[in-house]
Amino acid sequence: MAEALGTLVRVDRMGSVVVLVLVHPPANLWRAEMEAPLTAGLQAALADPGVSAVILRGEGRGFSAGRALDAALDAAAQEALTRVCARIEASPKPVIAAIHGMALGAGCALALAAHWRIAHESAMFSLPEVSLGLIPGAGATQRLPRLIGAEAALRVMLEARPLSAAEALALGLVDEVSTGVLGQAALAMAARASDGRASDGRASDGRGLAPRPTSAMMPRDLGRLTGLVEAARVAVAASPLPAPLRLIDCVEAAGLLPFDMGVNLEAAAFGDLSATPEAAGLVHALRAERIALEPPRELAGQVAPEVRLIGILGAQGFAADLSLQAVRAGLEVVLVDPDRAALTAALATVVGALDAEVAAGRLTEPLREAAWARMAAGQGALPQGLDLVFVAPGVEPAPDQVVLGASVRGLGLTLAETLGGLAELSIGPGADLVTLARAAALGRRLGWRVVTVGPGGPLELGLRLALEAAVEALAPVLGETVVRQALAAAGIGEPPLGPMPPQGATVVRAALAALAAESARMLHDGRARRPADIDAIAVLSGLMPRWLGGPLHQADRRGALVLRADLRKLGAAPVFGVSPWIDRLIAQGKGFGL
Repeated sequence: MAEALGTLVRVDRMGSVVVLVLVHPPANLWRAEMEAPLTAGLQAALADPGVSAVILRGEGRGFSAGRALDAALDAAAQEALTRVCARIEASPKPVIAAIHGMALGAGCALALAAHWRIAHESAMFSLPEVSLGLIPGAGATQRLPRLIGAEAALRVMLEARPLSAAEALALGLVDEVSTGVLGQAALAMAARASDGRASDGRASDGRGLAPRPTSAMMPRDLGRLTGLVEAARVAVAASPLPAPLRLIDCVEAAGLLPFDMGVNLEAAAFGDLSATPEAAGLVHALRAERIALEPPRELAGQVAPEVRLIGILGAQGFAADLSLQAVRAGLEVVLVDPDRAALTAALATVVGALDAEVAAGRLTEPLREAAWARMAAGQGALPQGLDLVFVAPGVEPAPDQVVLGASVRGLGLTLAETLGGLAELSIGPGADLVTLARAAALGRRLGWRVVTVGPGGPLELGLRLALEAAVEALAPVLGETVVRQALAAAGIGEPPLGPMPPQGATVVRAALAALAAESARMLHDGRARRPADIDAIAVLSGLMPRWLGGPLHQADRRGALVLRADLRKLGAAPVFGVSPWIDRLIAQGKGFGL
């Protein structure tokens, strides 16, 4: 028997067991509107004397992937989740969380509130909020240390690393792992709730599955708590973000304070952090990245041709790294360069890297031989039948080659210095869609983060040149050393390093204005297709730290009118020029957005 409670929760009845099912496809993301139907379903099950246990599960491909990014900072959604988790834990009948797929953030918090947890072997658990400048909420910072110990809880939440079902079982996060049909295994677990249950819901003979509130437990490593939290504070002391320290405070509270007081401390910390500019920047950066990494709209409905054989013209620059990455991924590579010395050096780099992986135990000898067999080289012309041709910087391709790496046939590809990272795929008028589809498919296969841009890029280079021009414009007034120290302290242009000099805030504001001005020019002349692409490239390339969100996020925090005023005050240098795009935003009363 099934009953729908609105459109977000379904109630299934399996004999004496009630199953509350999250039905918010595709990922069962938590919404405040889920509180009412979940509460109603739980209350009905508790009021029914024929119900012995409750199972909580998610429909579709996973339990729950947490909260939607646009609601990550929403206090109402957090408070609703906290109330639901409290009601689940307070249930006088056992509540079992049956987890498959992803249980992230809010989804993991729901699972932690249950009395028992059973996971499919493919399940993954994570509390990644610290990566968004926040901390886990709804009591998760208090329940997790009580379940798995303070040391493991600190590691799991500070690293924000997903845990497999096997790891979760070893830590004590889950009670059972199922290799078969999860629903049947969960029902078998729930059936034990009726074995020997006393009238108060507790197991009377040792066989029954009784309610087990996590709030009544204490961290198993309580005696080491002081040393653990102090070591954790030292480890995160250099972080520019406030979230790690607040998270450590909450874990400490799990061992020192009553559960309810710990939850109140957690809620206050979450509220404080959700109002910080770092959290806003981190959430924006992730949203921009997701938009920017979507497949090019030109490929809607297009089937990507298979890429098996690629050519690389020129052994300089990225040639060796690209060759290595391609043969690792099972592709065949032909590397051509008339310079024998350059060719030999590139091949030596590839074979040396493969040998190093064998020595480190990351690659077997047969796989190394197979990868090397897919590598060919020569000093003549590239052969026919190649799926794609990459051209090293400074090398001129033949006019009939299907090329990436140069603006030929309306397409260009620029790879960041670290392969496997950012790649800008430039699409111009007359772009060949088959080549575009191959490039996109190849990028996915090699693990690149491919951002689609317009002609005239790459955007990363344009942003870096604008930043350098801003340094040159500011240096005569403030001194180049001060300017570069300020940018380094803010993490702009390079990883964060050193203290901020006295005039650092002025420098950073001017640099951000210059980057926003160049971004506006990119949007105006078509080099950039969307604001999200610029912010994503700025973050993915390491030009700006994630917590700043990108140049256009920073511009929107100040407003277009303030940005224009800042640029006019900064002087007549071209890098501070006001683009018509900024004037248009002011006239329309809009921001850059995504």
